[in-house]
Amino acid sequence: MSEQHSTPGTQASAPVIELANVSKFYRTYANPKHRLYELLTGSRRYARETRALEDVSLVLERGGRLGIVGENGSGKSTLLKVLAGVLTPTAGTARVAGRVSALLELGAGFNPDLTGRENVSQFCMLHGMRQDEIDEAVEPILRFSELQDAIDHPVRTYSSGMAVRLGFACAVYVRPDILIVDEALSVGDAYFQNKCMHKIRAMLDDGVTFLYVTHAADAVRALCNQAVWMDRGKVRMFGSSTAVGAAYQSDVFSRSVRAGYETQAVVKAEAGDGASVAGSTNAPEIVRAASHHFDRARQQAFAERVEPLRTGSGEMRVDDIVLVDAASQETDSQPFGEEAHVRVHFHAARSVEGAVALNLGVMDPSGRQILHLSSLASGIEIAQCVPGHRYAIDFRFACPLTPGEYNFAAGISLMSKSTLRDTQMVVESVIDYCVGGARFSVAEPEGNAFRDLWGICYVPSSASLSQID
Repeated sequence: MSEQHSTPGTQASAPVIELANVSKFYRTYANPKHRLYELLTGSRRYARETRALEDVSLVLERGGRLGIVGENGSGKSTLLKVLAGVLTPTAGTARVAGRVSALLELGAGFNPDLTGRENVSQFCMLHGMRQDEIDEAVEPILRFSELQDAIDHPVRTYSSGMAVRLGFACAVYVRPDILIVDEALSVGDAYFQNKCMHKIRAMLDDGVTFLYVTHAADAVRALCNQAVWMDRGKVRMFGSSTAVGAAYQSDVFSRSVRAGYETQAVVKAEAGDGASVAGSTNAPEIVRAASHHFDRARQQAFAERVEPLRTGSGEMRVDDIVLVDAASQETDSQPFGEEAHVRVHFHAARSVEGAVALNLGVMDPSGRQILHLSSLASGIEIAQCVPGHRYAIDFRFACPLTPGEYNFAAGISLMSKSTLRDTQMVVESVIDYCVGGARFSVAEPEGNAFRDLWGICYVPSSASLSQID
């Protein structure tokens, strides 16, 4: 049974969400006539039962911030739909106090034949707003969505990005007591995602209760103070966002290991390998895989990801790009303001002569390269690597990136000095170049220190005021 109600005068400390032993089952049939047989005979042997949620219980106080993580099919979206009143539980009770605004799917609740402006009015009306409240909310919604003239066109003509802009603007401007957001924002461009995050933080500061579904543990730690980890319809862990996020992220990598990933031990190459290593602690190092048991499964997965855009003559090949944390474990999250450590695996198929570099690039979500690192800048010439062996180069660098999602690109090229700039090398020929091989995020900074983090890069700065008249 689901109960959605508002309780005026409720104390701030009263629970705004209470789930007690909530379960949601679906019954499916191999043949439509089996449903009729079941109705006539009372037998349940024809149905196959799927349990989307099973015995879920949790309590969230007013103003709480709950993140929900879990793999696909774990019951995250079903849980949100129960809380939003879209689905009725098969068993148990769901009590939600206050006006709920849910952004669950792109354009959910919009009439495709109505204009964006008409859908805004209808959306507000369906959320129980009075006409004077609707009139007050329409213009802010239109400004936030930035749809300009498209706002007077039918919604069926909108792209997915335009639909999510309008959907998010409506969801946050109906003055909700509870804001529920699924991962719909992932289709928006980087600018709009950043704009949405700032709006959400402003709402959180005003005491709005927030529920957020994501696959990114860092987003949960940054935006939420509590988290629930869903696994096959059940609550696997419920607690602080820091603890749950860390446990979930650890499990993701553990499952990668069980699926065939085996972290390689690496050692510094011996002098006989013909590789030089710069003395700086921030310089790349070339290492040779100590284990002959190279991870074929991960290598194959990497090759499949980069194959559509891969180019080069192929004498050497990049096998993997890995972000490494302070404990020397693989991760997809880089702490804000800390040194980054990236390991690029490669192998030599045939000998190459000349100044050959392994280059690492960092790309923003639009595909623009914003950082460039080269092995040659640290005196490492990989042309001396022995064919038939596998190697890795470790890049360590001060990471100036602001919180957000980024991608790695790596390439191996024959280089020469630029005739125009002494500080730049130019590519003579491409041996291997691959994009899209790895993605990572820069985490939100912990603590309450004020920073206005816009753009791509952050640099510490100071400002002073002087009177000049």
